[in-house]
Amino acid sequence: MSKKKLRSDLEFGVVWAERRALLKGLGKTDEDLRKPQIAVIDSWSDINNGHVHLGELAERAVQGVKDAGGTPYRFHTIGLCDGVAFVGSEYILPSRDLIACEVETIIQAYRMDAMVLFATCDKIVPAYLMAAARLDIPAIIVTGGYMVTGYNRGEKVNFVNVGRAAGAVSAGRMTRDECETIIDAACPGPGACPLMGTANTMCIVCETLGLSLPGNSTLCARSGELRDMAYEAGKTVMNLWEKGITARRIITRSSMENAIRVCMAVGGSSNSLIHIPAVATEAELDFNCIDFFDKASHETPLLVGITPNGPHVMEDFDRAGGLGALCNEMKDQLCLGTLTVTGKTFGENIAGKAVTDYSVIYSKDEPSSSEGALAVLKGNICPDGALVKQSAVPKNLMAFRGPAKVYHTNEEGIRAIQTGEIEDGDIVVLSMMGARGGPGVVSAFPFTSELAGSRLSKTVAMITDGRFSGATEGACIGYMSPEAAMYGPLLAVKDGDIISYDINARQLNVELSDEEIARRLSGIKLDIHYQKGYLGIYQKTAGSLTKGCVLAGRPE
Repeated sequence: MSKKKLRSDLEFGVVWAERRALLKGLGKTDEDLRKPQIAVIDSWSDINNGHVHLGELAERAVQGVKDAGGTPYRFHTIGLCDGVAFVGSEYILPSRDLIACEVETIIQAYRMDAMVLFATCDKIVPAYLMAAARLDIPAIIVTGGYMVTGYNRGEKVNFVNVGRAAGAVSAGRMTRDECETIIDAACPGPGACPLMGTANTMCIVCETLGLSLPGNSTLCARSGELRDMAYEAGKTVMNLWEKGITARRIITRSSMENAIRVCMAVGGSSNSLIHIPAVATEAELDFNCIDFFDKASHETPLLVGITPNGPHVMEDFDRAGGLGALCNEMKDQLCLGTLTVTGKTFGENIAGKAVTDYSVIYSKDEPSSSEGALAVLKGNICPDGALVKQSAVPKNLMAFRGPAKVYHTNEEGIRAIQTGEIEDGDIVVLSMMGARGGPGVVSAFPFTSELAGSRLSKTVAMITDGRFSGATEGACIGYMSPEAAMYGPLLAVKDGDIISYDINARQLNVELSDEEIARRLSGIKLDIHYQKGYLGIYQKTAGSLTKGCVLAGRPE
């Protein structure tokens, strides 16, 4: 190990002496304290399927750090599961920024020299990416893999099927007992849900950026290879420290563009529209991610059909060659010279990776679709943009026009479905669900699941300034910006107003003049109820969607 300066090596004095005394009280030796001090941070929890196994993996990294000449310390952060925590879903997105701040606090207060981070699920992986970008120290992320596929009566089932089944029960098309058999089989063990939801999308983004080891994003949570990779990550972070490779040398404009293009190619979650800009913001990149999403959606073909975009699950993707094979297939559209945690370029990492099953990973010459999974729409109702997962939209709903039915919560919308208030041809509007109005960019997944299980699934569209689950399917357009609580045009929409969209044309409009929209907005006085505690802090300080809704400014 070289004699290069350590962040953790304080100048002689009272603080140095007190720190040294306390660490020796923990059993650290003089030799331990001369080595790089490495934080091994995980978000283990026994209420989160995706994270219940991370403690064991983190211990493997601890050993890797030790064997490579570092002194490791274990730390934990919170890590909410979207599915388990839906009753308090307004906390889900704000928890991302809280986790990033937790990591910052740990690293800066304890003056750690580098860090290994373990996460799997929707908001925690982007939180750790944000923290790495903010702190700009040597860092590597190990993503925890997906759960094995469940089976019900011989057919594959996963988290997507649970929402469909619950909606079908409400619609009288399935019995409660039939639904229970799906619930029992859908989530068999540790790991992320094995679909192309936000968790697996962000794990793929992490590997594409170069912050995790090659092959990590398509490993099963129960894989022995994942345990070996956790150990290797501990050794790798020491190499990053030795070479002075910090996070911002890896998170660059080019690697971000790669991540967005790959997100399009795999049919990634619409929530990437929040998280990728947030990482760019923390890395202080001058990069309009939203505009690049739009550009990439036109130029990047859809090459993977993983549910809800197709019949396959994550283990099929891994069997077909994984992310390396996909990226090698589309390498002409990627920047291959970006640096990664291996010390090699992204191009070197994917070289020679071949597709082994073209029914899962399509050829670039015969793609599943000539355009990417996500589409950015703009118009007088969302001048800064809105996002739709076009790969999950029925063909008959790719363009639509209908009267608005306006609601402000998932519960109101669900009741309207169940009572027959929503009819064929309607466009449902869920308003005041953004970062400040929600607060926390509330997920519309409860409503979209109810809709997917109802007879209206192919005759009704919906729009919202809230977000979706990566498992959302149907004609669901979200993330509308500016949000209603920031006096975006969506706030002016009333029941019966005609809304139209055309996904291929990237258009979304309400049939009102600019003058009428302005007149209506001028007559509205919002009375936003600011929450107490952390949620209120987030509500008052969250930035715009174009910057990832990250914390900004100061509380009022």
